[in-house]
This record gives sequence, structure tokens and C-alpha cells, in this order.
Amino acid sequence: MRKVEYPENAWSSFLSHYELGRPIFWEQAFGRRAPLVVEIGCGLGEFLVRTARAEPNENFVGIEQAWQRVKKTLRKIESYYDKNQTVPFNNIRIIQVDAAVAFERLFVPLSVNKIFCLFPCPWPKQKHIKYRLFSRDFLKLLNSRLMMQGEVQIVTDHEPYCDWIIGELSSTGFDYQKQIVQPRFETKFERKWTQAGQKEFFQLSLVKAEHQDVAVTKDVELKTYRVEEFDPDHFHLDEIAEDIVVVPKEFLYDVQRKKGMARLLVSEKGLTQQVWISIEKVVRGWLIAKTEGHTVLPTSGVARALHHVYQAVKCASDSATQKS
Repeated sequence: MRKVEYPENAWSSFLSHYELGRPIFWEQAFGRRAPLVVEIGCGLGEFLVRTARAEPNENFVGIEQAWQRVKKTLRKIESYYDKNQTVPFNNIRIIQVDAAVAFERLFVPLSVNKIFCLFPCPWPKQKHIKYRLFSRDFLKLLNSRLMMQGEVQIVTDHEPYCDWIIGELSSTGFDYQKQIVQPRFETKFERKWTQAGQKEFFQLSLVKAEHQDVAVTKDVELKTYRVEEFDPDHFHLDEIAEDIVVVPKEFLYDVQRKKGMARLLVSEKGLTQQVWISIEKVVRGWLIAKTEGHTVLPTSGVARALHHVYQAVKCASDSATQKS
């Protein structure tokens, strides 16, 4: 695993989970051992940065999917950063990733002390409930990563969502307490609902009472395939619609360089990735591999997409041979 350098400025707080070994060794990422606190959906960083400043003896990880919000959080850290301090403001790390992927792959069991999630999307329509974050399986995953007596704190403006989460708690190893709380988190969404007239919110405190064993999801080895012949004129990719969905999006071919690139969309267990796969002429035949410089998580779905392209290349060659 590449060692993470001790941050020299606020922008060094951003970590690329593609470049680091998975799972991440957070003591090494922070350069110290300290209680680990995670915020799911840190948004613009208001709560994360303020809390990290107030608790310098804890390490804080912010998880956010939207790059614009990640940048605003880093700027907020930078606005607090004072190079003249004896101890730099360095107890925050930000990762841009889906929360489920983060807890599946980046955190080991029994490593997190506390998890916050403030105002997650409630997906209020019945047909959208499947998109809600705190399903029973996700709660078991969080439980496995928390230390004993660790806590998940969820705050929402939508009481039906709060009650739905309570309904998902069975067999997840959590005790819970539901409370009505006043505005106090000072986040963008709290201000939005407060300005709209809402003065009370719903807080769930989940305390780990029993351990749920969920293993870390490991990387899958991505094979490199080789074939003797390839005919790009007969190359065709079909869509795969199974437990792993593979959707071909485009195919580019450079005649002079004798190199093709296929772009596919791969969806599996809530994770969707765009994958570029190269088909390139080499000394002995054609090489089929994930395109160099293209960052993806090496999953079963990506491995399936690679094999799918390999099979399509063989079919193209066979078809060309038959027609000749």
C-alpha cells in the first residue's frame, strides 16, 4: 500500500480510494491513532469541519458522492487552515464514493467509533423506497464496521422515513432511541427546512449491542486476454441483463494504430461504473485489457465485462473467417 503523506495543506485532505490500498489503513492515512468518526453525505462540510475543529483528538472521514460538494468542503477546510498553528488542522479526510461501497471496501470490521448521517434523501414516493440508504443489509454493514457500543446518528426532516428505518432494524444488532430535536446542526438542508417553517426534526440514535459479521469486499483480479485475430468490422457487443448488468455504450477503432476501445456501463449490487476496455494489436495477436489510466474498482462486474468483450472479439474473428 502506498503511504499517505502527512497533509501540508487543506487540499491534501482529499483521498482517492482508487489509488490507495483497500481497505484503507486509517491510522496511516491520518498519521496517528485516534477514534474514527465518519459522516455519510458530508455535503458542504459545515457539520464535519465544525465538529472536527471542536474535537481535535478524533479523526474524521467525510463521505460524499458529488464532486462540487467535495470541493466546497475542501475550501471550507482551507478557510480554517492556519499555517502558523503549532498543530495543523489535519484531522479530516474526504473521499468521493458511494457510502455502501465505502463501508464494504474501505473500512475493516470493528474500526469506526461513530457514524453521522444528517438529512439523507428520504425518497418519499412508494416506488422509490428501494433507493433508501438505511436498508436492513446496509445497517448490518454499518454494525460490522462499528466498535462495540459504537453509534449511528441519523437526523431527518421526514418522520415516515425515520419510522421506516426503525422497521429495518430487526436482526441488525442495534438498540435505538428516537427523539424529536430542535435545529442545531447548521447545515444547508436544515436551514432549508427551517426557513420553510419546520422547527422540529427526527433523530435516531442506534447503539451497537451485538456484532454482525460482514466481511470486507475484496478486489477481483482483472484478467488480460489474448487472441490471435480480430476483425473490428464484425465486432458487436450485446447487453447482459442478469445479476450483473453490462450495457455497451460505444466502440472506437483507430485503423492506423490497430487499437479499439469499448465503453461499457457495469451495474452490480448498487454500484455502477463506466469501464473502458482496450483491444490492441501486439507482437503476437491482440491484447484485451482494462484501458490503462482508467480508474475503476476491480469488481466481479468489471471482470464480467472484460470476459464479455473477449468473447465478442472471438465471435468477430469467427464470423469474419466464415464469411471469407
